[in-house]
Amino acid sequence: MKRLTVLVAVLAAGPALLAATPGFAQAPFPPGEGQKIVADACTQCHAAELVTNTGKTRQGWADTVTTMMGNGAAVSDADFNKVVHYLAKHYPAK
Repeated sequence: MKRLTVLVAVLAAGPALLAATPGFAQAPFPPGEGQKIVADACTQCHAAELVTNTGKTRQGWADTVTTMMGNGAAVSDADFNKVVHYLAKHYPAK
């Protein structure tokens, strides 16, 4: 009976937890201009660690952001340079 109670509690809480977390759970991105755009756009489809564990040159990030925009990432043309600058500054080539 105790296991059933725990199972019911977990199943009941699941939708509330999912609704409170847009996209994947976001690891903290360093503060800076473009942080919110990067966090929101990248974590709609990817875990934040895919970004935070990657290092690229400015051109590498520009190519990646262009590809992701073509795949539907929510980055406007007006925000493109801001996003690329943020990524290149905080996640440079290793």
